[in-house]
Amino acid sequence: MADAAALLAQAQTQLANALQALRGEAAQLRERHTAIAQQGRQMYRTADELAVQRTFAEQLGTPAVGRLRQQEAELRSKMANLDAETSATAEALKRLEQLIRQIEMSSTSLSGTTTIGQQNDPWALALRGQIIQGREDERLRLAREVHDGPAQVLANVLMGLEHAMNLHQSNSPQIEPFLHELRSAARQGLHEVRGFIADLRPGALDQGFPTALADYVQKYQQTTKVKVTIDLLHWPNRLPAEAEIVLYRVTQEALQNIHKHARNANVLIRSMLQGNLLIVTIRDDGPGFDPREVVRRSGKESWGLTSMRERVALLGGDFAIASRPGAGTEVTIRITI
Repeated sequence: MADAAALLAQAQTQLANALQALRGEAAQLRERHTAIAQQGRQMYRTADELAVQRTFAEQLGTPAVGRLRQQEAELRSKMANLDAETSATAEALKRLEQLIRQIEMSSTSLSGTTTIGQQNDPWALALRGQIIQGREDERLRLAREVHDGPAQVLANVLMGLEHAMNLHQSNSPQIEPFLHELRSAARQGLHEVRGFIADLRPGALDQGFPTALADYVQKYQQTTKVKVTIDLLHWPNRLPAEAEIVLYRVTQEALQNIHKHARNANVLIRSMLQGNLLIVTIRDDGPGFDPREVVRRSGKESWGLTSMRERVALLGGDFAIASRPGAGTEVTIRITI
């Protein structure tokens, strides 16, 4: 008995030492990632300013156009390299934090000091960590979209207003058409902001998943060449709110993937109810792909697929994707209701 206790104590010590070392490495990697991200944001701001200056120089036909184009091209090349490093450090940090959580779970299990339901239950901590990471990934995605959309438009409008003031002071005849361009750009930015707000929490979800899905598909088809058919057979009167949100987000992500990789495809969204098992499938007749080949080339599943899989797993459901070149793609979600 004493030998067993000694072995457990030794194992706990080894895990504690490993945790300490890994937490130190994670802290260093986190600092590195933060520094790279800050550098990237500064580069993006500089690139935005260069792009506006280059546009104005092209409109006015000034000799600075060539120099600005070269500076912008060099900066964009540096930004691409920095983006790759940012993604690599983010992925490494995510895996390291997952490893730390797994070791923490093992350490807690060895100590035998907790029971299920306690605040520091290892499985509850792991699930909480997964949720937090999912939220951070979603915020990162939104931050990138806001930067590439509304933030870019607003930066251009601000620089344009400064240029318009100079045109006004010189009584230039170019000011009127230039102001029309600024108004169009501001309207575009407002439209994109309203789109982000709608995506964050679709109001139609309050009326149930089928209504929210129909509303989204209508707008989706207006902006893509993808034809979508909805066939929700024997849909339950109402699902828990968290289940409807997950189904909506997963379907939304699947449709966005189809728009990116299977343009002009036909899509069928279908549901079946087998007892208390709800099955939802999103099927397209696009070019398809080999999932194993994608994983082999990149070493991991795509962020979008991982996000969908994790969302469904949080409901205790099952997510599967089937595809092969020339045979389209089918996403299947199974949840117990």
